[in-house]
Amino acid sequence: MKVELKQLSVNMTEQEYVMFQGILDIENGFTNPAYNLTYNEYKKWLQEVDNHSKGINLPDGWIPYTTYILYINDIPVGYGRIRHSSSEYLETVVGAGNFGYGISKEYRGKGYGDILFKELLKKCKEHGYNEIKLFPLKTNEVTIKIMIKNGGRIIGNFKDEKYIISIPIK
Repeated sequence: MKVELKQLSVNMTEQEYVMFQGILDIENGFTNPAYNLTYNEYKKWLQEVDNHSKGINLPDGWIPYTTYILYINDIPVGYGRIRHSSSEYLETVVGAGNFGYGISKEYRGKGYGDILFKELLKKCKEHGYNEIKLFPLKTNEVTIKIMIKNGGRIIGNFKDEKYIISIPIK
C-alpha cells in the first residue's frame, strides 16, 4: 500500500473535490468548509486555504494552519488541518486542539484514520510541536481510540462534551 500525505494546493483536482464531498460540513466536531461547494467555489476555496497556510487574509483571531490530504494508492481518502500554534482562547473557550481530521465516508473502517493520524503527528513535529492537545467529542469513540493508541492520555474534560487529550511528539 502506497501512503502519501500532501499539502493542499491550488492545483487540486476533481478527485480531491469528490473526497471533500464525502465528509459532512460538521462531523464529530470537525468542520469541512468545502462540503457542498460547487466546483468553481471549491477552486476559490483552495486559494483561500493556501493563503491561510501562509498567514494571508486570515479572519480575525485565526491562527495560520496547513491542510493535508491523505492518499492511499494515489486516491485521496481524507484530510487534516494542523494549526501552526495554539492559543489559550482556543483551548479554554472554544475547546479546539492543534489538529483535526476526517476520512471520506466511502473509505471509513479500513484503518485510514489511524494512518492519517500518524502522518499528521509527523507533520506536528515539523511544525515544532513537542506536545499537542486534542479535544475530541466524547461520543467519537473511534477517534478517541486512535488518539490513545498513538500515545494520547486523557488529561481532562471540556464542558462535559469533550475530552482533553495530550500527546507527546517524539
